[in-house]
Amino acid sequence: MGVLALVGIGAFFVLESDDDDPSRTSSFPSYTPPSSTIDSPEPRPTESSGGGSDPASILGPTIRTAKGNTFTRAGTRTASCTSRANTKLRSALSTYPCIGVMHSAVYANPSRNIITSVSIAKFSSPSAASSISRVTSSKGWPLLLTPSDASGLPQPRANPAYWTRSWPQGSSVVYAQSYWSSGAQTGGRTGSVFTTAGELGVEVKNTLVWTD
Repeated sequence: MGVLALVGIGAFFVLESDDDDPSRTSSFPSYTPPSSTIDSPEPRPTESSGGGSDPASILGPTIRTAKGNTFTRAGTRTASCTSRANTKLRSALSTYPCIGVMHSAVYANPSRNIITSVSIAKFSSPSAASSISRVTSSKGWPLLLTPSDASGLPQPRANPAYWTRSWPQGSSVVYAQSYWSSGAQTGGRTGSVFTTAGELGVEVKNTLVWTD
């Protein structure tokens, strides 16, 4: 199935396979303005940390990916899934409510020019998680988080373009939403913004393999 989205000045195709493979990722570019800023900016740590058995521990002060890149956390937010969801995701949550709260954190890449908001939500079953992840292809995702002024990271311009990607893992869904810190155009699926969202999101997803 192909879906044509006309957002801002760009036109994008989203292609979905007809199978029900729960391991596939969903993705979509967007120009929706961010409505949330991160709650708790944190100093840049000197050592990599993360892991543990809960989302708050997985979203540690730094995340080192399999590619050898270290992403530094700029702050965290913990809130109800419905308060963090946009309208389409909130509608889906009425059918598949999450368990507990949504854990989120904002990270900067090593060059500090790409910002990624990572969120983890838990559901009642793997099938519920897969159903929620598929809503990403219909523009249902968490509200974008941006760094606070105190984090030292630049704020994007109004209405930044960003990629949202999602992965079901067991009974959880991982979201990675990436954008240029300058607010520039994201580029396509071969660009740095899309691949950065994938690099960080897959790392968090793989960590959940051992904890979910």
